[in-house]
Amino acid sequence: MRLRGALLGAGNIALRGHAPQWAGDEVLAREVEIVAVADLSPRNLEAAGSAFPAARPYERAEELLAKEELDFVDVCTPPHTHRPLVEAAAARGRHVVCEKPLAPTVEDALRIDEAVRRAGIVFQPCHQYHHSPQWDLVRRLLPRLGRVHFAEYAVHRTAANEGNPNWSPAWRTDRTLAGGGILVDHGAHIFYQLRAVLGEPRSVNATTRTLRHRDYGVEDTALVTLDFGERLAQVNLTWAAMRREIHFRFVGEAGELLGDDDRVRLQLGAAAEESGFGEGMSKGSSHSSWYAPMLRGFVERVRKGDTGTAPLEEAVWVTRLIAAAYESSETGRAVELQTQG
Repeated sequence: MRLRGALLGAGNIALRGHAPQWAGDEVLAREVEIVAVADLSPRNLEAAGSAFPAARPYERAEELLAKEELDFVDVCTPPHTHRPLVEAAAARGRHVVCEKPLAPTVEDALRIDEAVRRAGIVFQPCHQYHHSPQWDLVRRLLPRLGRVHFAEYAVHRTAANEGNPNWSPAWRTDRTLAGGGILVDHGAHIFYQLRAVLGEPRSVNATTRTLRHRDYGVEDTALVTLDFGERLAQVNLTWAAMRREIHFRFVGEAGELLGDDDRVRLQLGAAAEESGFGEGMSKGSSHSSWYAPMLRGFVERVRKGDTGTAPLEEAVWVTRLIAAAYESSETGRAVELQTQG
């Protein structure tokens, strides 16, 4: 029997990122049926109906949760709504997929953590960058560098991505809705990626500024240094660039690993290996194909009753790190981080 799921939110990321996989991935289409969709916009509900013709539309998620018999919900709404939606779903025993970042504040993240653990449900944050082809290759090649002592990651964008035109197109630049600027929007992805390969830093030192987009209510640029004691990582993020691009570098005892939008290069002494990718990391913003392995893993966990909390802990840690980075920028000093687990 297929799992019964519902989309809470039918904006851009739901329709461009999640829906193509729920409806089009062979494994997910066989395992899952999206039976309902909630969104405040009639136009978004109409668009969702094209992907899921049999799904019942609801204006409000609360009504959907009260009326539908579900196995899980997929929360595709802005960060400030995550806590009440996850708490409501968890209270009904529904498993949860939730867009990143988990929450705009540490307090909200901890309350989500509490609700998920109390309900004993499967929880999956949308940390789909773990599944990009480039990052998969990075993780396989990194051990060949030996001990990594320095990493840097730069993300250049010309502006914040537009939100859905049928709701609030500029929500990403409204602090009350997004919780922050590029540090929240793109930094979240980079931070959980780095944690996966470098562990948890001891402290963070950050500077955030609005350099170009003066109409934004959030920062358009963030410079972040993560101090691990025996190694450092520098993360530079901006919406104030003149073109879209990504660069990263890991330096270790035996060589270095470099990457950009289109290729990854391993340099070990005079020897070099290079791999190219057809879909670069700056081509578009939804990266729908990266969701498929993440969502398949979620479905498998639901089938097995695997309520392990590692994904939840990762999402809470990202929220803590972002909060500490903002504190560092405001106070002008490094902020020590609490190590989890």
